[in-house]
Order: sequence, then C-alpha cells, then structure tokens
Amino acid sequence: MKQIRESLTLAVALAALLTAWAAPASAGKPEAKDPARAITSQLICPCSCGEILSGCTCETGKAMQGYVDSEIKAGKGKEQIEAALVAKYGEVILGAPKAKGFNLIVWVAPFVATLIGFAIAAMVLQRMVRRRAILVAGGASGGMGLPGPTGSSPSADESMALLRARAEAELKRLQE
Repeated sequence: MKQIRESLTLAVALAALLTAWAAPASAGKPEAKDPARAITSQLICPCSCGEILSGCTCETGKAMQGYVDSEIKAGKGKEQIEAALVAKYGEVILGAPKAKGFNLIVWVAPFVATLIGFAIAAMVLQRMVRRRAILVAGGASGGMGLPGPTGSSPSADESMALLRARAEAELKRLQE
C-alpha cells in the first residue's frame, strides 16, 4: 500500500511539474500580442470544415474572423465576444469545453484514469514481485517442496527431472 501511495504521489508531482513547465511556454506566443488571434485560435468554425477559426479559409470562417475584429475594435472583451458567438452557434464552436459544471469531467477524467492505471499497474507489479519472492524462497528451502533422494534439498537438475516426470505422468493420464 505504501508503494501505491508513493507511486500516486510521484504521478501527481510529475503532472504538476509538466503543467508548470507548459504554462510559460505558451506565454510568449503571438496570440498574446494579437487579441483577435487569441480569440479565434480557441474557436472552431461552425461550418462543416471543422478548422480552427484562426486558420479557417472558408466564407463562414472569414465572416466570423471579421466579426471578432469588429467587436474588438468596438471595445468588447474576449469573454463578451465568445459569449455572443456561443449564444449564436452553441458550445460546439469552443475548441475546449469550459472547466465548470459537467464539462469539468472532460478536464479531470484523463488524469483520474491515468492515476487509476498507475495504481493498478503498481498492484500487479507488487503481486508479481511477491509471487517471485515466494517461489525463490520455496526453491531455497526444498526445491518447490519436492524432497531429494537423500532427504535434503535437491539440485536444480534433480528438481527439473522430477518436474518433467510429473508433467509426463499428467500427460499420459490425460491422453487415456
């Protein structure tokens, strides 16, 4: 159980480190200087092309880019423009769902699933190590519980010969 907690702690620390590392990398992007691009790069064109609005070349995309530009010149903020577009086209145009309400599951579920996967993998590995330790300990104390001809623990060759003989006897019994 201690190993599982340590594994989960390590996974959470790694996720926090990656998040902290990725945040400054996105701070210097050109979208920070161009407010229209900052908005259009987070929206998807509502027509059938499915492109990100900032790179869309269809008529609908160009019209929406013009709308965003005109609204910025009119003094509206990012939230107001996005709210107006969502009201007109629905939440389908959002590149990523807002992290609130039911949509929060989309943001949390991958991390939870990853942590659960790590926990399951840690438990499986722990069982495998425990079983291997039991087999090794059993082999040192008598070769899988099979006594040797002298009553002491048999050598590896003797153990293999005994196991082979048992396997052959089982095969003959099954073939009958």
